[in-house]
Amino acid sequence: MYQSQHNNEAIFDQNPLIVFQQDKILEDLLLDHVLMNCGNVENKDTKKRKRKSSAGVQEKNIDDNSNESNLRRIMHRDLERQRRQEMANLYASLRSLLPLEHIKGKRSISDHMHEAVNYIQQMQNKIKELQIRREQLKKYSNSGTLIGFEKGSSSNNDLPNCEVIVNRSQDGVEILISCSSKDEGFPLSKVFTELLERGLNVVSCVSAKASERTHYRILSSEVNDSSIDLSLLQRRLANVVNCI
Repeated sequence: MYQSQHNNEAIFDQNPLIVFQQDKILEDLLLDHVLMNCGNVENKDTKKRKRKSSAGVQEKNIDDNSNESNLRRIMHRDLERQRRQEMANLYASLRSLLPLEHIKGKRSISDHMHEAVNYIQQMQNKIKELQIRREQLKKYSNSGTLIGFEKGSSSNNDLPNCEVIVNRSQDGVEILISCSSKDEGFPLSKVFTELLERGLNVVSCVSAKASERTHYRILSSEVNDSSIDLSLLQRRLANVVNCI
């Protein structure tokens, strides 16, 4: 029994076809194993490359976002610097336009803005006053009415045609005189003398010619802060300029 089995194994071992088939099967198994290992390695490499690629994209996105944020900060800082420079130039220009008495002792920008508003309001009020006085002068110039002068006789027809308006002003008393440009020898010195006698000091006097007439504007201040009758002063000055 043992000898028969040993003989069969010997015969089996000596059959070349069987040996070839066994070798072929072994090679196929080895090849499959190698291919499986290679596939696993390639899959691992692919996964590593994908992870590296994904990490690189994320880092690039982070860098792009950081650069964009820095750029925005730089642009905002430059715009803010430019805005502050423009505001400083505007404040300096506004300060240069204000009179000295409005900015003396005041250094803050808020004080300058407040004084600028007050100054603008004062100038607007003065413009309105000048417009009213101009209209009054035009009205009297066109009508030829003599203020404070009454024609009493035919001899008075040769008297110069002068008009006088006396108003209370912010700084004192304002005298407006309008005379024909054809009249010569206007008694301006007599007007000053009359004002001094009435307790008024002459502060300024300006003249201008328009529509064949000469216009005088005299500003005076009260010496003793006494109450002055403006209507009486107007009549007195009208008599002076018309040589009565």
